[in-house]
Amino acid sequence: MRRASPPHADAAPRPPGLRVLLAPRVLAARNALRRGRAKAAVLMLVTALFWVGSFVFFERTVSYFQTITALGPVLTQRLLVMLFVSFFAVLVISNVVTALTTFYLAADVRLLLAAPIPPRRIHQARFVETLVASSWMVLLFGLPAFLAYGVVYRAGVLFYVGTIATLLPFLVIPAAIGVLVTTALVLAFPARRARDVLVVATVALAAVGYLALRLLRPERLASPSEFAGFAAFLAAFEAPASPYLPSTWAAEVLTALLGARPGAPLFYLALLVTTAAVLYLASAAVVERLMLSAWSRAQEGRTHARRAPLLGRLLPRLTAPLPRVPRLLLIKDVMVFFRDASQWSQLLLLGALVVVYVYNFSVLPIDDGTPLAATLRDVVAFCNLGLAAFVTASVAVRFVYPSISLEGRVWWVLRSTPVPLGTLWWSKFLVAFLPLAILGETLIVVTNRFLGVDPGLTAVFMATLLFVIAAIVSLGLAFGAAYPRFDTANAAQIATGFGGVIYMVSCLGLIAGVIALEAWPVARLFWRRIDAAPLAPIETALVAAAFVVALLVAAGVAALAQRSALRSLATLQP
Repeated sequence: MRRASPPHADAAPRPPGLRVLLAPRVLAARNALRRGRAKAAVLMLVTALFWVGSFVFFERTVSYFQTITALGPVLTQRLLVMLFVSFFAVLVISNVVTALTTFYLAADVRLLLAAPIPPRRIHQARFVETLVASSWMVLLFGLPAFLAYGVVYRAGVLFYVGTIATLLPFLVIPAAIGVLVTTALVLAFPARRARDVLVVATVALAAVGYLALRLLRPERLASPSEFAGFAAFLAAFEAPASPYLPSTWAAEVLTALLGARPGAPLFYLALLVTTAAVLYLASAAVVERLMLSAWSRAQEGRTHARRAPLLGRLLPRLTAPLPRVPRLLLIKDVMVFFRDASQWSQLLLLGALVVVYVYNFSVLPIDDGTPLAATLRDVVAFCNLGLAAFVTASVAVRFVYPSISLEGRVWWVLRSTPVPLGTLWWSKFLVAFLPLAILGETLIVVTNRFLGVDPGLTAVFMATLLFVIAAIVSLGLAFGAAYPRFDTANAAQIATGFGGVIYMVSCLGLIAGVIALEAWPVARLFWRRIDAAPLAPIETALVAAAFVVALLVAAGVAALAQRSALRSLATLQP
């Protein structure tokens, strides 16, 4: 007689829960922390210092606003609204870009779709990943600001609990909007093209906003007359922002909990929670029905061939004088750079930075003809050397340091070719050094012209900066080879890792050392011009020796960095 099968023996197994789907990310993060405890400690220290600095800045700002009798409450409330509006705009853009990767371009999405996992569960896991990846920056900037508000207003525990309760739905709303917008974009356009458009548009908006903010000359508010007009404008601007924006609801909740003015915090918190719930359910319903179609659309490539771009036709002609192997490597690196929209779009932001940098020197009030103004001009000119080097290092950490990691698995192809490592290194070096040298030298020449610096001293600064840039590029390649991240295609994530932090600290140390070596000779040259007296022969020799030592230090760092990079490249495995 056949034994009866137990109940539910043929039932389908239960799908994995949310905890199982998120486990790979959590375990990867935990293992990374265990393997690199020193890196984690350094990053935590840097984060703590940033939090302390942000808290002090916001605490001083809010405290200063409180000293303005009539306008203090208005100013603090307007600042809180501006914070939430800025956070909301950044979160929407960030979630759209992140959701494009987590939902439709990640390599493991095909495994999830092939597994017996309901689409609703996939949406839950990917939604959490998108939310965390897009919101950590807002928490990093926002929490010190909210803590400063609580300290200044002497708020109780209810304010801090209300802040957490407000932030949770406030972060969910832009995440759900990002998923909905991303799904619509993928259905309408190929995913990779949509990502390029989003990246370029985001960087362009950031560049335009930064440029517009600086050209408004906010330093004029330091003038009593200008600040009076600004304060009168804010006093007339007491009407709240749009009542339909989540940023307004969040600001209303915290303003009432601070006791700045009476309000209905529970009502606005309920608006945030219900809106977040509705948008989350809407994104879940859309993804559940359209994810497979949208993912299929995301895998589509270009359906028609295009002519070679103009750069592809010009580069072989421009690099014709070079030997064959270095020429091909140089063309490869330049073409790869301009094919990645997340890379070349940063040039827009860099252009805005250069314009603002030069504009700041053009409006300095140091042209009244007094001896004090002349001394101030000379001091600013010397500081300009360090600032130009710092700007160059900031650009290098974004473009030079990730260049080795961005090779990915192509590095195995390069190592298998009969091309010496020295040739590969020089190819990377020239691609980075030439643009950065042009950038740095242009900043020095143009700003020194605005400052009226002596041409001879400008030439000395140009020579110094050229050696410093060579050292900065060499250090970038050395640290990039020592701390590679071949598994990351996003250059921004590579630059924010442990190696990027150490690289930036090393560049700052190099710049500080060179500036310290040239401080005394530059001061002697400045005073010589003021006293109209020539230097003694011994002083001339000492000044020349100090400049030579500074150049030798930069050259020595560049040479040591090159050797270190070659040793790391020889043992590098993708």
